[in-house]
Amino acid sequence: MSGLKFLALVIREPKQKVLTLESYKEPSLEPGEILVQNVAVAQNPIDWKQVDQVPGNPPLPSYPWTDGVDLAGVVYKVGPKVTKFRPGDRIISITSRKTPRHGAYQTYMIVSEDNTVKLPSNSVSFEAGSTIPLGYITAAAGLIDALDLPVPPLDGPLPAKPNGEPLLVWGGSSSVGFYAVQAAKLAGFTVFATASPHNFDYVKSAGADQVFDYHDSDVTNRIRSAAGNKLSKVYDAISENGSTESAVKCITTRSGRVAVILVPKPGASTPTVKMIMTGSVAFQNPRIAKAVLGLLETALHRDVFITNRAKVLPKGLLGVNDGFELARNNEVSGEKLVYRISETPGI
Repeated sequence: MSGLKFLALVIREPKQKVLTLESYKEPSLEPGEILVQNVAVAQNPIDWKQVDQVPGNPPLPSYPWTDGVDLAGVVYKVGPKVTKFRPGDRIISITSRKTPRHGAYQTYMIVSEDNTVKLPSNSVSFEAGSTIPLGYITAAAGLIDALDLPVPPLDGPLPAKPNGEPLLVWGGSSSVGFYAVQAAKLAGFTVFATASPHNFDYVKSAGADQVFDYHDSDVTNRIRSAAGNKLSKVYDAISENGSTESAVKCITTRSGRVAVILVPKPGASTPTVKMIMTGSVAFQNPRIAKAVLGLLETALHRDVFITNRAKVLPKGLLGVNDGFELARNNEVSGEKLVYRISETPGI
């Protein structure tokens, strides 16, 4: 391991505005764990919100800490009892954040074999692959958990045969929404979605059959008209600023369900529409986790999976400071910010 650089972007105090790189020793591996050489990592809202202590987000476990959830890289070493992977495998994974060495914003990090998927060698780049884990898992696990999404047989066609049932994704151009559109389409649904007009084509590329402008004052009536009397399932990938209330109004059946990723406001539900908070929490269910990752790996290797748009910011890990500022100022839309580890100064 001589000559390898173990560098991490470190959070030392709450609301720290500029994160700095610090070195660490090679971590040891427990059974079922993998040491990954990170190639690309992607930013998620929870990353900067935890630093800033934005209400509604879980606090960081301790200080100093290294955050980050989404990564793509190469297996460097496997721990005891790892059977699915070997050094050199291209992978994507979602981090457990169990310790600072389980965070994504560093050069080498620990992931669990159970949360890791092989990345096809030719069709998906590391940068594109890094955009997948948290957004896809939040979307697919939530659909299965809250909306009873049927997982198509993995030995059958993808997308599955159309089932004639509509499903609405509110916020289809968000990272989670884009993957919710895709997971629902893979399962055979007719998918409606909302987005800004400049993102319509992007959302349709994920499989949306119709996309509606959420700025339109008559958008809920337009969706209801398009769906007929069959719309009972809505995935609200935004879950704030009135999206949940609008999602409820789109239900056209006598009763329905709306999956939300944030805690809904009191009174958002109605006597006939059940509000279910879900997301990556559902992934903790072993049955759902197996189904979610199995569908992802199959779709990736059949080359029928489309990743979020990735925008690579310069300076590698040190570019995360710039990315956090863009997110704080609400300047990220319809794309994921990604960082190439090799571009970090000093590496």
